[in-house]
Amino acid sequence: MPEITTKQVMSVRGKSGAGIMACKNALKETSGDEEKAIEILRKKGLSGLAKRAGRDMKEGIVTVKTSDDAKTIAILEVNCETDFVARNPEFKAISDEIIALMLSDDAMSNPAENETAKAKIKEFAIKVGENMQIRRGSVYKLDSNHIANYYVHSDLKKGAVVLFKVEGEGALDERLPALARDLAMQCVAMNPRWLKKEDVSSDIIEKEKEIYKASPKAEGKSAMALEKMLEGRVNKFYEENCLLEQASIRDSKLSISKVVANAAEKLNTKVEVIKFDCYIVGME
Repeated sequence: MPEITTKQVMSVRGKSGAGIMACKNALKETSGDEEKAIEILRKKGLSGLAKRAGRDMKEGIVTVKTSDDAKTIAILEVNCETDFVARNPEFKAISDEIIALMLSDDAMSNPAENETAKAKIKEFAIKVGENMQIRRGSVYKLDSNHIANYYVHSDLKKGAVVLFKVEGEGALDERLPALARDLAMQCVAMNPRWLKKEDVSSDIIEKEKEIYKASPKAEGKSAMALEKMLEGRVNKFYEENCLLEQASIRDSKLSISKVVANAAEKLNTKVEVIKFDCYIVGME
């Protein structure tokens, strides 16, 4: 058996990220063949990750990036098991690599299903021995009448993108991107599930009514009183869960729909909020 040198061990360690003794043993097993040693380590790493498959991945980061021509915006959430790994600069660098591909390659519009993106995550997962996944991602292609902006919280665990459709003389006003950013901040703060109340299915509303009917507050109420209470409960549900129905975090007296309407009137521009994505690590 050929002698295994320190240089070989450190070379395999640098390429695989595995421990020194694991690298040395793999080199011994392959008679000094570095590529085969790395292959063995990868297989062992995959085996180790398989044992962790049931572990929760409630940590991670949210990344948002705009293309150089400002015509595309992407948002990405990548999950891991521990905050220690989430704060690893290499974990952030891999997320940045994936989101850059999302901006440049149409095949990457759904990174959670893309083999290239998943391979990048898996390679780092093997290296650190921790379960990871690309949880979700979305790409916004902006037309000439679109305005979008985003906000990512300083902890990198919360981020949102908001898209407007605009028409009129004020469509290029710089206050509109600022408004889109404000709404992205609203999303991160209040985590709406839907854009408008029309987006909420009737099944969900009926379920909310059933829950309320079974609560102590509904006991002993007449049919008329109960119907009035259910109406109020449904409206409250919309206000809590639909972005346009929420109270503004900047002025609680105004709904977001009113904030948008006021801005549109001031700028003599038609402004329609048509889409948003809000990613908060560990939450649906």
